[in-house]
This record gives sequence, C-alpha cells and structure tokens, in this order.
Amino acid sequence: MIKKFALGLVAIVLLSFTITNNFRDLVQEKLADYIDNYPEKIYVQTDKPYYTLGEDIWYNTYLVNAINHRKTNKSKVVYVELINEADSIVSKKQLFVFNVNAPGDFKIKKSWKPGNYVLRAYTNYMRNQGADYFFQKQIPIWDLTEPDSINNMASNTEVTSQTASQKEIELKEKPDIQFYPEGGYLIDGLASKVGIKVRDKLNRDIVVNGDIKDSDNKTVSSFKTFQFGLGIVTLIPQPEKTYHASVMINDVEYTYPLPKALPNGYNLNIVNNGSHLIVNVATDNTLGLKNSYLLAHLRGSLVYEKLETENTNSYTIKLNTATITDGVTHFTLFNNEGKPVCERLVYVDNPEDNVSVNLVSDNPTPNRRDKVTLNIDLKDKDGTPITGSLSMSVTDIDAVGHSSKSENIKTYLLLNSDIRGHIDNPGYFFEKENDAKRRYLLDLVMLTHGWRRFTWNELLYENIKDKNTFDPEIGIYVSGRTISKRKKEQISAATRITFMGKFPYQEKKQSDADGSFKYGPFVFMDTMPTILEARVKEFQKDETNNNRMVDIRLDRSYGPSPKITRKSVLMPHIEDQTKITNFINQSQSISKINEAFLEEAQLLDEVVVTATIKSEKEKRTEELNEKAFYGHATNRIDMKEYENMEQLTILELLNMLPGVNVVNDSISIRGGGTPGIYLNNIPVELNDIIYMTGFEVDFIDVLKGADASFFPNSGNGVIVIHQKDGSDFFAKNVKRKPGIIDFTSTGFYTAREFYAPDHMFGFEEASRQDIRTTLHWEPKIILMDDNSAKVSFFTSDARSNYAIKIEGITDSGIPVYHLSTFEVE
Repeated sequence: MIKKFALGLVAIVLLSFTITNNFRDLVQEKLADYIDNYPEKIYVQTDKPYYTLGEDIWYNTYLVNAINHRKTNKSKVVYVELINEADSIVSKKQLFVFNVNAPGDFKIKKSWKPGNYVLRAYTNYMRNQGADYFFQKQIPIWDLTEPDSINNMASNTEVTSQTASQKEIELKEKPDIQFYPEGGYLIDGLASKVGIKVRDKLNRDIVVNGDIKDSDNKTVSSFKTFQFGLGIVTLIPQPEKTYHASVMINDVEYTYPLPKALPNGYNLNIVNNGSHLIVNVATDNTLGLKNSYLLAHLRGSLVYEKLETENTNSYTIKLNTATITDGVTHFTLFNNEGKPVCERLVYVDNPEDNVSVNLVSDNPTPNRRDKVTLNIDLKDKDGTPITGSLSMSVTDIDAVGHSSKSENIKTYLLLNSDIRGHIDNPGYFFEKENDAKRRYLLDLVMLTHGWRRFTWNELLYENIKDKNTFDPEIGIYVSGRTISKRKKEQISAATRITFMGKFPYQEKKQSDADGSFKYGPFVFMDTMPTILEARVKEFQKDETNNNRMVDIRLDRSYGPSPKITRKSVLMPHIEDQTKITNFINQSQSISKINEAFLEEAQLLDEVVVTATIKSEKEKRTEELNEKAFYGHATNRIDMKEYENMEQLTILELLNMLPGVNVVNDSISIRGGGTPGIYLNNIPVELNDIIYMTGFEVDFIDVLKGADASFFPNSGNGVIVIHQKDGSDFFAKNVKRKPGIIDFTSTGFYTAREFYAPDHMFGFEEASRQDIRTTLHWEPKIILMDDNSAKVSFFTSDARSNYAIKIEGITDSGIPVYHLSTFEVE
C-alpha cells in the first residue's frame, strides 16, 4: 500500500513537472510568435500644437517595429488623416516610408469650421489591433474672424501645466479616488503596497491627505498624494476586516472603500532603485510557490523568467537594469495551473541607452533677419557618433510656448503607447537623468496603470496569424475583375496594364478563374495616367471585336477608413491661456500683413521687373514642359498663341504642325507610317478625337526620333494632344473600344516644401514684413556614419525667444528628444 502511494506521488510530481514545463514552453513559443508577427507603432511630430484657419500643418511620421523601435520590415504605407469635431475626415494623405519616416502636410482651408481636430495615423497592418492603437493627437484650430469661437475654444482647451507645477487645487466637492493594489490583489496577512490616484470632476490631478481605516474605524495608515495626484500606502490586511480611505474636505468626511482582501493568494512586490530591481514573490497558499512561473518581458521580448521548483512561500531576486532596454517592463506571476495571478509594470531607465543631441549654432545671438546655421549630430554616452533620422521645428515661444514636460517621441514610444490610460505631462519624467524623485513618481504611475498591448489569454490561446486579417502594405495595387460582356459573368481573361509616366511601364497577367486580378506593388508619387486592357484570349496584333468583349471593373484604390474613436488621443500641452492669447494676436498680425502685401502686389502689377524675373514666354514653356512629362517636344503648337484659331478642327490644327501631313482621315509625319496618337498622355485612336476643336486644346506636341523613344511603338513618331484644365471633352466624347479603360492612378503624397524666406537674396522678402509663429520646419535630417547635418534658416522681424525642438530615432531604435532656446535681439 505504501509502495503504491509512493508511486502515485511520484506520478503526480512528474505530471505536474510535465504540465509546468509544457506551459513554460507555450509561453516562450507564443512570445516568439508575437515577436515574429510584431505590431507596429507610429509617432507624428507637428511643427506646433495649434493653428488657425488658412495655415499649414507640417508633420513628420515615424513608423517603427513596436518591439525594438527599429525600422519595420512589414509596412511601407502610412495613412494620415485630419478629422473634425463631427468625426468627418476632412483630409487624408497616403505616404510611403522609405526608411523610418515620411514628411507630410495639411492645408487648413478657410472654409472649415474651427474646433478640436484629431490628427490620426496608422498602417493597414495596425488595423488588426484596432483604432485605439493608432496614433491620435488633438489639434486645436481657431478662426480669426470669429472672436466668440476663439474665446470658447480657448476656455475649453485643456491647460496641462497645473499638474507639473504641483499647484494645489482647493477642493469644494468630493474628488474621485482610485486604489491599485500592487500585483493586482490585497491578500490577508501579506504586506502590500497600494497605489492611489486622485482627480476632481474636471479631471485635474489633486493633492490630498487621508487616512486608511479598518472596519472598526481604526486608523491603520495615512497617505498623501503628490504630483499627478499620485500617492502610495502600505497595508497588511487582517482576516475578517475591510478597509476604507477617509478624506476630510471642508470639514466633511468622505470615505472610499479599498478592494476587499482575498483570504489567500499571491503577492508581487518590486522596488526600483535605478540600477537594480528588487523583486519579491510571496504566497500564503498551502502549496506554496512550487511550479509557479515568474516572467518579465519588454514589449514582448523576454527579459527574465523563473520556474520555481522548490516548495517555498517566498523568494527574492535582484535584477541588474543595465541588462534591460529603456521602457515598460511587464512582470507576470503564473500559478501552478498556468493562470496569471499577479502583474506589475516597471519602467526601466538604462543609462547605456542615453543619446545626446549636440547642437552648435554659428550665430548664437542673431539679430532680426539674420541667417542661422545649426550643426547637428547624435552621440552615445561615450561620445561615439550615432546614425539616425531626425526632424526639427523652430517656433516662437511667446506664441507657441515650449515645455520639456509635453508629449514627444520618447515619451510616446517608451510610455504612453504601451500602457492603458494616458499619462499627462510625460516629459516631466525625462527632464533630469537619474532623478530619484521622478523615478519614484514614475513608479507610482506604473502602479496605477496596466499593460495594454495584449492580454495573456489572447496571446497564449489565440493564433496571432488567424487574427491578423489586414496585411502589411508595401506599395500601391491596382486590382479588379474581368467580366464577359455577353454572359455578364466573371471570366478569366488576359489583362495588361500600362503606366504612362516619364518612363512608361507595361505588365501582363491572366486574371483568375473568378475574374480577379491584382497588379503591384508599385511605388510612384502624386498621379500617373494609366491604361488597363483585357481580352477574352491573348492580345493579338489584328484583333476582332469578339476578343475585346470584356468589361473591366476596378476595385477601390484603398478601402474605407477605420471607425473613428477618440480614445487614447494625445492632448496638446498648453502652459497657460496667455500663450493662446499671444498666438491668436500674432496670427492676426500675420493675416493683416499678408492682406496688405497682396493689395500692394496688385498695385504693382503693371510694373515690369527685368532683373531676375523670367519672361512670360519662358514661364509658359516651363509650365507646358511640366505638364508634358516627356519634357521638350520636337515641334509644338501652343493655343495661347493661336487664340483666333480655336474654331479649327483637330485635323486642321494637326496640319499646321511642321512635318505633319493630314490627308482626309489619315495622318503621317514626313511621309512615314501612322504615328502614335495620345490624348493627355493616354493612347487613343484617330476616331476618338476626330470631333475635337481648338476650344478644348491647350497645346499639341510632335515627337520624332529620340524625342519619342520612350513611347511604345514610336517608330513613326508620336503626336500628343493636351486638353485645357477642366475640359470634359475626354469624358464625354472619347468613345473607347471594348476591353480598355483609362484612369489616373493616385500615387503617394509628396510633401510640399516649407516656405523659408531668404533675407539675403530674396526679392519678394525684401519688401514684405516677416512674422512667423513657426520660424522653420525641417522634416528630414539624416545622420549617416560619423557625419553631422547642417540646417540653415533666417530669423524674422520679431524680437522674441525661440524654441528648437528636435525629435527622431536612431537606427538602433532609441527615440531622441531635444529642446533648446535662443533669443533674437
């Protein structure tokens, strides 16, 4: 009997060991899957926090691997949207990310309504986690012509410096107090830390004093909250007791119940002293901690693990933070059944990850309209140059303000993007290196927030690949279906796409049995004239109409935007209402200056300046060459020079071109064969344009020999007819044969260039007053090897203090933030 019992006990032990090790393998396997199928993060830097109607929003988008913050190998396409208060998308840009960042801009139309807009950025792949994981930032936009809207918005715009300066707010009513036991639960008989967070009805962080009392109304501890409304209290719950917090406000006692303690369970206590993490694990369960599993990961990357094999009720470990990268480390204790029973976040600030932005100005104290050149480089803690990508804004402090406490790329990637809830003034925690007070307060933040990237149940028991229904995008696709014109059903057909860009490109493929086809990925900017053809069988030189009896149905270039949600929206940091007033006043001054300049320019319209201004004819030639992607033509007719001949037919106009012969309905160039005929860079048949007149034509080009070489089948030369802008002749009168459609493919957006006045050689700037809230915007600063970068700009006419804000990321994935100031005398 004893022998059987002993064998049974051994069997149970072995089974428990097997189950525990299987669970350990499962956790590590799923974390490895998470890393392989890593999510993505986006951060967007804007030139300033708020704007007025008619201004431009300049921004730079950073796209990274969410685990190591390096260049992602998944997505290359980013969508950036500007959303108004009615949750309507008023502008949307599609950007291509060549490395880790892509610049862009929004023109704020004067017809828009003022309000708190949201700038949202995401990739198609990020839609797998939902819109709450997109980058979202509130952008206040004011209307200078509506004083009431300015006052209303200014009063409703959150001023966030209250918390950081720790101004105590006089309480007149009961505040909201939340309690967060360390590890998740209070356990009878086990010492536990309890995080405290206090806010009033206006969502302001509050400093209060209070007591913790038991069910006998006996005070067992006291607490006080500090900056950010955060505090902490230590408590050892006793069996059969409940606990509450007591706070006196205006001689009135308000009570708040603490979470009820469990009779038994687990406790996870962590002390962060900067250089080390002291981790204590304890339980009062009869089985102890045997076969429990402690795991720590940083954004999904395993940092530490311990499978407890001894029958003990507690243990302590000491972790060196020098082995952990900067960011939020997530500790979880699993019991012997594989259930998560305790969780704790810890922020690790590793000095090894420190990167400094070195900024040297050739003109430290510039005067008005002076040129300033900045020399910029990155160095690690040992002074070794580091490569990376940066962007920089220079703004007027009196109008825009500046604060090292505001959200930036470092606080977003390392803090706010990985935790539930939002941290106000997150830059406060990074203002001073190795500061004990800030580390203590940040640890209280960790106590009162949870990990947001995944839950253990989702990670361990759901297949990430099955959940990911949105694929990463690396370019633009052209897709659709081929449909029989006779049978009205989808059929497999031969298809061919032609891009009529500067370097024409053509590709063929067979559509699937269900008629679907997909071309791409393509990478091109702005727009591209495109032809798509389909045939029942193969493309043939001499075709019958039967072979063309195919309809082509295009899919949308990209699907509808994701659902709009205003959760996890980053709020602008506004130090006080004075900054808003100064910004409005300065914006009104700029508006008056622009209006006065335009009026003066109209009065000077008749003055001919011959020094450096190009002639009208040269301008016109450049304009037409830009419209004609192939550049110069062999011969050209510009209808602006023949306005009295607009009534002529297209054949009569073609006959005017040197070397072009028109006989009846046939055309040739110097006696050769029939040339290729194009309308707006798209090939057409002569019958398609036969009824055009000079009223629809902007200009006509003839290209011969080498000039026509990049057009397909151009041996007999090419004639290109360009319509006037806004002409709808093509849509109404060009009748296509079956099996062919033409359209304009929309490429990736190319950011406009920030207007930077040249006060040294600029002609227009010399006669125009210069006041700018954004002095300069430089979205692409690339640091390679040991080279530094140089950025130059001119100061304006305003004597003021200016802030230089630089954000970016190193090639090794370390986010970088720099803030400095200078004064213009």
